[in-house]
Amino acid sequence: MEVVVRRIGEPFLAEAENEQGNTIRIDGSSSAGGTDKGFRPMELLLAGIAGCSSIDLVLILKKQRQELQGYEIKVTGDREKQGEVTPFTAIHLHYTLYGDIQEQKAQRALELSVEKYCSVSTMLEKSAKVTWSFENKGSSMKQNRDIHFETAAVRTQTPRTPEGEHSTPLFMTSSFVFDNAEDARARFAGEKEGNIYSRYSNPTTDEFVDKMVLLENGEDGVATASGMSAMFLSLVSFLETGDHIVSSRSIFGSTHQVITRILPRWGISHTYVDVSKPENWEQAITPKTKIIYAETPTNPALDIVDLEYLGRLAADRGLLFVVDNCFATPYLQKPLNLGAHISAHSATKFIDGQGRCIGGVVTGSKVAMEEVRFLARQTGPALSPFNAWILSKSLETLAVRMDRHCENALALAEYLETRNDIDWVKYPFLKSHPGYETAVKQMKLGGGLVSFQVKGGIERGRTFLDTLSMASLSANLGDTRTIITHPASTTHSKLSEEERLAVGITGGFVRISVGLEHIDDIIADVTQALDRTM
Repeated sequence: MEVVVRRIGEPFLAEAENEQGNTIRIDGSSSAGGTDKGFRPMELLLAGIAGCSSIDLVLILKKQRQELQGYEIKVTGDREKQGEVTPFTAIHLHYTLYGDIQEQKAQRALELSVEKYCSVSTMLEKSAKVTWSFENKGSSMKQNRDIHFETAAVRTQTPRTPEGEHSTPLFMTSSFVFDNAEDARARFAGEKEGNIYSRYSNPTTDEFVDKMVLLENGEDGVATASGMSAMFLSLVSFLETGDHIVSSRSIFGSTHQVITRILPRWGISHTYVDVSKPENWEQAITPKTKIIYAETPTNPALDIVDLEYLGRLAADRGLLFVVDNCFATPYLQKPLNLGAHISAHSATKFIDGQGRCIGGVVTGSKVAMEEVRFLARQTGPALSPFNAWILSKSLETLAVRMDRHCENALALAEYLETRNDIDWVKYPFLKSHPGYETAVKQMKLGGGLVSFQVKGGIERGRTFLDTLSMASLSANLGDTRTIITHPASTTHSKLSEEERLAVGITGGFVRISVGLEHIDDIIADVTQALDRTM
């Protein structure tokens, strides 16, 4: 006698099928029976033990933060006399599990489900020997690196709760409840996984991290309260007094402050490299060098760094390679595929995409993320669950938004190149860009930012910004709305004039984060402002 039980749709809803093809639905959420379609009494017992154990299995794995996407349970019963209502002498349950589930957790969950909690199993064990086995088929989503980017961004989410929600819920809580004193002890001791406190982990934050890890093709990740906390953790998690960093000279202003003013307090030195001279990277490495750090495209000059070259260099020298992937996003560029050990983001920018919240994320290998996670948990730059929920939902539209950002940015850059009152224009996918060949090799599209220099210096630069009628003046970027920034007086104002000029930031330098408005309206606004300030 054999019965097969399969999960159908919701976590607590299953269907049992006997050898004759008859089915009965097992509804554990309301303890309601299904419609009997020809099950013999003893078959109902087999279906009962499978259904009873499956309900506990779902609950236990959920508490352990394991993502059970589906299951099939084959129950085989041996009896003294077939065809008669006689006791079972042996029952075997074979569980086929689908999802991102750790083997040890599945083993323990089934031990508890079958041997301890299932009342039907307890009853049948009086006359029959109940045994079980399982196999884990893995996840159809999270572990499948071949699914398309857009699908992964939309379909990766926390396991559905018994409420049956379609859109992922928000777990807005600071702490979590333990089953008992032993459960609390085991979680704090690291013997049992589970949520403790939202500074450590939270289901909503985990969903955002899981998506970013999958989209970046990483192994693990850590969410942070801001982009700069992500960058800081990406560096200091691995540095000690006496260590040395080699970094591209053109980087975000606050990152520059960390490298040149904060890290030296702990005896950590650095060497900046001109990205236009790749040979300088190798020359800058010393016996004390621990990290190679790069942004690409750089902020705000939009210079391009050859990630594959640096990945090989870091591997040859045994160095950690850290990349700020904020401007490109994982949709356009995957540093981890090109040799980087860590890819970090300010999620505030294109990942959110609408200027609503602040956040950051670090992705990379499991070994590297253990160091980052330890420092993050002890120092506390935890991402708010609310912000994590916004960012996770935003990732669902990242691909379509980036397509339009890039389309508009390229059109604006091509237009600016035609004007005589512009000294130069930089956009990675313009053939005039010095790093064009590298950009098209490692990026899917050119990104959503354009930089250029207006003739007339700082005075015309400021007047141009004041004359814009639609574009926003803001220090942010990656928004649906076009934003124009004057780096010399805002984002990079803390740099000395000499430092700014070294990375090409002049008084007439302008950075545009090209939004999702109609391209004709964007160009019209830029045109009228340039024309009126000539």
